[in-house]
This record gives sequence, C-alpha cells and structure tokens, in this order.
Amino acid sequence: MARTTREFNIYVKHTLDVLRARDVDVEPLLEKYDIDESALDGDEHLISQADYSQLLDEVIRKYTVPGLGLLDGRGVNLLDHGLLGYAMFASASLRKAIERHSKYQDVIGAVLHTALFIEGEEAHLRVVSIARPDMVDTEQKLHYELERLFSQWAEIGPAIGHSRHWFSRVELNYKAPPYRAMYSEVLGDPVLFEREHNQLSFPADLLDQPLSFANEAAAQLCEQQCAALLGELKRTDGIEGEVRRILANQPGKYPGIIEVARALAMGERTLRRRLADEDTTYKQVVLEFRMELAASYLRGNAMSIQEIAYVTGYADPSNFHRTFNKHQGLTPNAYRRLHQAGQ
Repeated sequence: MARTTREFNIYVKHTLDVLRARDVDVEPLLEKYDIDESALDGDEHLISQADYSQLLDEVIRKYTVPGLGLLDGRGVNLLDHGLLGYAMFASASLRKAIERHSKYQDVIGAVLHTALFIEGEEAHLRVVSIARPDMVDTEQKLHYELERLFSQWAEIGPAIGHSRHWFSRVELNYKAPPYRAMYSEVLGDPVLFEREHNQLSFPADLLDQPLSFANEAAAQLCEQQCAALLGELKRTDGIEGEVRRILANQPGKYPGIIEVARALAMGERTLRRRLADEDTTYKQVVLEFRMELAASYLRGNAMSIQEIAYVTGYADPSNFHRTFNKHQGLTPNAYRRLHQAGQ
C-alpha cells in the first residue's frame, strides 16, 4: 500500500545534501521524481513511499557512496520526527525517550522496529523486526536502513552529556563492508560484524540519565497525541486508511484532496473514485478523522478544549464546538464530563 510521512521528505533532503557533498549531480533525480527542494521542509508536498523507495533504490544502484546510510542519519535530530520526536526530546530520561520510541515508532513510519533489552549492567537497543519489508527488498537497502537508524541514535549522545560515540558496542549481523572504518567514525568503537543481533549496547545506568531539555509535562502532552494518532493509524485499511495515515502525519494541518492524491501517486479523480468504492468521500474521511482525534483528546486531561480545537485544525474554537456537537450529539465539555465520570 502507498504510504507517505514527512520523514520521507527529511530523508530525501539529507540524501540530496550527501550526494551534493560528493559532487553528484542531483538534478536528474529532482526532475525524474518531480521534487521541489524548496517544498521539502513543508507539509504540502509529501513524497510518497513508492517514490522514496524507488529513488533510494536508484541512488544505491547508480551512485557509489560508501556508508550512505551512516551519512544520511548524521544530523537528523529528534525534532525532525514531529510529535514523537518532541515527546522523546522532552522526556525526563533516556529510558523514557526509548520507551516512547518503542511504543509509538509506527507514528513515524519506522521501517525497522526496535526494542530495549537490559542484561545485567548493560542495555541493548535491538532491531527486533522489519516493519515494512517492501522498503528493504534488497540487502543493500536493508544495510542502508540499519546504518541510518544507528547513525540517528548516535545523535542523542549530546542530550545525555556524552559525545555521539556513546555506545559501548555496536553489533551487526552481516559481513563488514569495505568501508567498515566509517562505522567507527560515525558510531564509535567497537563495531562488530557477523553477530547474532543488530543492536546498540550501552551502560544500563545511562537509562536514568536526565535529558538536557527534559520537560515531562510537555512530553506527556506529545505522547497523548502520539497515542491518538497511533489509534487512528490502526483503525482503517484500504484507501481510506492510506488517507488517514497522511492526515496522521500532519497533525493540525489538513491538506486538500489534490495534495493527498499527489502524495498517493494518483490523480484526484482516481482518489475520489476509490473512496466512493469504499462508500465514503474525502470530506467525510477528514471530518471523521478530526472528530475521532478530538474525542480521544477529550477523554484525557492533558489539553484544554481550546488547545484541542487548535491541534485538530480549528482556528476558531466556536467552529470546533459546533462541529463536534453536531457530530457527537454532545458539546466538547459535556463529552469530557461524561467520559471522565465513567473513569
């Protein structure tokens, strides 16, 4: 199924920068995949999973850039990952940041799933499954994703008072490539190949190390929104599910049908027809998504009703009140009181 998240824009931007730094002419790629670089930082023109996967496949096959994944991951910071990134960034400790990542990694469209393991005085952040096999359908692409993932985790080092070489050991389950020295340069030593697991190991006492920008109240607010988004992602399959995934990755911003059709690599008429085949319309999908998200937030206490109106795309709270009342048969205040009374 076609998927799109803002992360694809971020990854493409970094890849283009890496290629340019190695004197690669990227103009043919921009033209072939109809990429407007000036729009990569925004949310209106999201690159689809299909285009991202094809572009990455072409880059790996056509250009010889040793350690491309290591280079691509370097410089990608937590805040590049939207709500989940903010939740991790503001976490009270490294442990909380890792736990939140493990719980909500699907919100950012993770290709590889990771989990935390603690064995005595050592902790391991281990790759436990491939979440999206279609994104790693060649050995080269799998190695690229592992390199990029581990390189991104190295960026957390300064937030816990360490350098980017904060791992005590890095293990990978494949043979060392000719550019193995780059692994040590980016991830630190030792880097061990042909091991049982793909994992990053570090002293377990680092888990309770406070993060530099800890604000647990803000982190919990972002986590609540991640939970609501994850619930929406899991609700629906088919083309409606794909539209919902796009909406979930642009919280508070609701693109028009033309932008969504483009992100799904299809025409507007095709998207309308496919939604009609599922007995719905684009307008209905957006409304249902916004109201279900609002209801999820109202069942908690982290946000005021005005804040909920804003994060669900209503600049005017009175419009939010009217729409929610019409959709649910209750005002936002009444809905909140009803559900809190039952808790």
